[in-house]
Amino acid sequence: MNDTPASVQFKIAAARGLLDAGLIVAICTQVAAWVGLALAFALGSWPCVAVVCVSGAVAVLALWLLIRVAIDRRLFSTLAHSTALTNEDDALAALDHALRRLGWIDETKAGRTLDARVRGVARLVRLVTILAVVQVLVIAVAALIGAF
Repeated sequence: MNDTPASVQFKIAAARGLLDAGLIVAICTQVAAWVGLALAFALGSWPCVAVVCVSGAVAVLALWLLIRVAIDRRLFSTLAHSTALTNEDDALAALDHALRRLGWIDETKAGRTLDARVRGVARLVRLVTILAVVQVLVIAVAALIGAF
C-alpha cells in the first residue's frame, strides 16, 4: 500500500531535514580537524602531532560522508519535486534508473521503498554524528596532552 501524497512529502521532508543536520555536523567535523591541526602546530609536541594524524584520518572519513550527504540532499530535493508531479513508485523508479545508469547502485539496491531510503539517511547522519564526536574527543585529547 502506498502512502498518501501528503505523507510521502512529509517523509521526504524528514529525510531532507536529517540531511541538512548531517551537512552541518559534517562541516563542523572538518572545522574541528583544522582546529586540531592548528593546535598540534601551536603545542609542537609529538604526541599532539600523532593525535592530530588520527584527527586527519577521521576528517577524511567525514569528508566522504559529507559528499554523500550533499549528494543525498540534492537527490531528495529532486525526489520531492518529482513526487509532487507523479506518484511515489514512478518517482522512485526514475531515481533508481538514474542511479543505475550512473553506476552508483546495483540491482540489489534498486526498488527500495521510501521508508527504507529515509532509514538509510538516518543511518548516514548517525555515522556523521559519531565521527563528529570522535573528532571532538581527539581534539580534546590533543589539548590535554599539550597542557601537560
